[in-house]
Amino acid sequence: MLRESFIENAAEPLPVMLWRARPDMSCEYLSRQWLEFTGARAEEALGDGWSRSVHPEDLARWLDTFVRSFDAREAFEIEYRLRRRDGEFRWVLDRGLPRYSADRVFVGFVGACIDIDERKCAEHELARSLERERKLRTATEAASRVKDDFLASVLADLQSPVRAIVTWTAHLRAQVPAASEPARALDAIEHNARAQDRIISSLLELSRVAAGRPARERGGNGAPLLTGVRVLIVDDDPAARESMAQVLDIAGAQTRGAASSSEALDALGAFRPDVLLSDVHMQGGEGYFLIRALRALPAERGGCMRAAALTARGEAEDAGRAVAAGYDAQLAKPVEPVALLATVARLAQPAGM
Repeated sequence: MLRESFIENAAEPLPVMLWRARPDMSCEYLSRQWLEFTGARAEEALGDGWSRSVHPEDLARWLDTFVRSFDAREAFEIEYRLRRRDGEFRWVLDRGLPRYSADRVFVGFVGACIDIDERKCAEHELARSLERERKLRTATEAASRVKDDFLASVLADLQSPVRAIVTWTAHLRAQVPAASEPARALDAIEHNARAQDRIISSLLELSRVAAGRPARERGGNGAPLLTGVRVLIVDDDPAARESMAQVLDIAGAQTRGAASSSEALDALGAFRPDVLLSDVHMQGGEGYFLIRALRALPAERGGCMRAAALTARGEAEDAGRAVAAGYDAQLAKPVEPVALLATVARLAQPAGM
């Protein structure tokens, strides 16, 4: 007992609330800090009174933990709310250890409480933030699925009239002279209708893959839109490169990525791209350096390659600057699949088509 009194006296200046209980769970000692924190008088709290300061919603859990630990003579740790002297309940961490006499007789428990309310509030706020983020992400994913489903529905509705145009163009061509102006007009209409059909097919296939459905075998509708087209994607953002490559790969293109203008120039010889897509703002405007370096090359080394600048959305001056620097087209980031496929298909066409 002298040893326990010494320990309790030594711990008095520390910011912990000490307690000591008998084997029947009745409290026989509460430190000055515990009494000051709760505002309870010692004569009220000792014995069975110390449980009155525990939050009613935590009391059953507090009692269960104490009963089980006292019966098993095992150390415990529990977090619960304890009423402060001003009536506010604050979270505390309570740790208890079994006590034994010199001859190893169980004589109760000794424990210490620490105020952890600020930590618990921070954890609670973090949990709320994570839950808000989860709900926002879920809502965003749901909205994206609705948008994708709507786009797929619209594309499917567009495909029938486009194919009808191809069919009726072939029918009309048989009724006009082969080398006449109407025949040339019908050829142009059919060429563009077939290109639109392939764009729609590629976008529908992309929506299937994005929804986790397996890719379909190509039917009798012809080759993919960009079969045989090689596209070099230059962007220092790996996610942006991957996103554009996925769309183009589904459309039948061969893609290669580069993270800088030097990597892009090194890739020209081995990859021999037909179309260049380059972010103009990467690493301080390297995209402008790249297009100037490309246009300075001989035609056989890629100097005449068609190129599209990837610019920031809403930056109208970027488009004019990009064309002036030597780009043939401009795409705003983040790039929409429809715009990406249409632009690459147009740039990949031979001149005059």
